[in-house]
Amino acid sequence: MMNRRTFLSVAGVAGAGALFDRRLLRVRHAAAVSMPMCGSEPPRRYGPVVHPTPRKGITGARVMTAARLAKSAYLVPLFDAIRAIPEVADGIRCSCGCAELPGYYSLLSCYEGDAMATICPICQGAGRLTVRLHAEGQTLAQIRIAVDAQFG
Repeated sequence: MMNRRTFLSVAGVAGAGALFDRRLLRVRHAAAVSMPMCGSEPPRRYGPVVHPTPRKGITGARVMTAARLAKSAYLVPLFDAIRAIPEVADGIRCSCGCAELPGYYSLLSCYEGDAMATICPICQGAGRLTVRLHAEGQTLAQIRIAVDAQFG
């Protein structure tokens, strides 16, 4: 049988060990996760959102095609619509956190190459809003305000 003094000593060491392990886990986790998961809560920004300037001569040629979207056929109309308005999509900053990744310039980048927009609801939502507002005749400045208000 353990006396009270021994029990408290053992409990204190075990408690300190558990606290140390939690702190170490938190440090390891913070180092491993430098970006929020796409589609999770957007990163908190301080100050106004800075949208990129649409690049001269940008085209939708690199937007993922219907053939590559076979597993996500429901996204084909969205990708086709983004491909049709690259000069608009290239002037909008994506709000899911991917704008911080190398190789990502604008919302258009989310639809190119491996197309993060195939899995990210924020990229998809911003794309749908952009396409809809452009079809309604809104300017890039007006679309930016709407995207910032909803996803920003």
